[in-house]
Amino acid sequence: MKELLIKNGLLIDPVSGEAHADILIEGGRVSRLARSIKPPPSCEILDAAGLWIFPGFIDVHVHAREPGAEAAETLESAARSAAAGGVTSALLMPNTFPAMATAALVRKYRRRAAKLPVNFYFSAAATAGRSGKKVSGLEALKKAGAAAFTDDGSCLPRGLLSALLKKAAALRLPLMDHPEDLSRTGCGVINAGPAARRLNLPGIPQEAELLAVLADILAASSAGPIHLQHLSLASSVAALRAAKKMGWPVTGETCPHYFTLSDADIKKDDADYKMKPPLRSPADRRAVLAALADGTIDLIATDHAPHEARLKSKGFKGSPFGIIGLETLAPLCVTELLLKKIIGKKRLAELLCLNPARILGLKKKGRIAPGFDADLSILDPRLQKRVPEVFVSRSSNSPFKGRSLRGWPAATIAAGKIIFRRA
Repeated sequence: MKELLIKNGLLIDPVSGEAHADILIEGGRVSRLARSIKPPPSCEILDAAGLWIFPGFIDVHVHAREPGAEAAETLESAARSAAAGGVTSALLMPNTFPAMATAALVRKYRRRAAKLPVNFYFSAAATAGRSGKKVSGLEALKKAGAAAFTDDGSCLPRGLLSALLKKAAALRLPLMDHPEDLSRTGCGVINAGPAARRLNLPGIPQEAELLAVLADILAASSAGPIHLQHLSLASSVAALRAAKKMGWPVTGETCPHYFTLSDADIKKDDADYKMKPPLRSPADRRAVLAALADGTIDLIATDHAPHEARLKSKGFKGSPFGIIGLETLAPLCVTELLLKKIIGKKRLAELLCLNPARILGLKKKGRIAPGFDADLSILDPRLQKRVPEVFVSRSSNSPFKGRSLRGWPAATIAAGKIIFRRA
């Protein structure tokens, strides 16, 4: 493998902080950091003057839609989309068709993913067939290479939660939950609030998320660690904050749309604004921002959920939940968090790199340091452009189309290879 020397960039490491330094990459790993490194013979050189170099972003919540919905996304198109967004590693969700619920399926798709430039990890269904009726064969799924367990898209069943937590803890793999009491959600398609009333749409009450969050936290207090997915409410992050103060083993994520948008941004019946949980109130958005700043929320994940345009053209009532997010992750974080001084670059590296690596047990990822994998996300803080109408992803269901953002990826490197470079 050819050596790569990255010169003149600003390195942002989540542990050591910021430094202007060169990075020498050999054999797919960082071999040396120094203020100035003389290029070895026949070394490829990338000049990163004026650019910010983060460890490769790790997204723990991605729907690649394969198998079963390849018209919306495939492993290959998701890998290209991730690379264009600065994401070098991603955890794929198991709510595929069929569900990623057997060891044979996990092995099959791990083999396919191994040929792609992005590191794809597979979560497996926590309950058999993702049915919510009995615990999956977690041991066999781990042996096949599953990196986490979740029934994402459905809440983990309360009657099985304690057993799931104990088994996942024994296997030392994360158990992740989509906290939603579906009996409270009912036929809701949008946050219960002013936008729902204005558009005459059935609302999803806040307690649908909060009650499930509280149940997860209480179970974790005695049975083992749990990771709460896509938190959207002030009350949810307050519960997470309280659990952490008690020393309970609970972590949580949010998504860029929850700290960037609120239901006040929904001006018409446009299903590109339909996701689950739904966009909440401006006060909830402010609470999520505060939780990112004070350390309550552990990481940012996209919940990248592609859908065909024909399916998303049916308005809130007739369209599926979900938006894409891989390609807008970096500029949304730069524009909404860094430029508005909600957090600093080191904290962003914790949220996008270090903490996701720790949750997934990726010991050689999440930092820029000798011996670590040479996965890097290189951003251009000067580059301002509008979110396009057409994406690298096969789908384009994004509420951010046309929005002017700064901080787009200039290059993405995985295992020492340049897998994306902006023209």
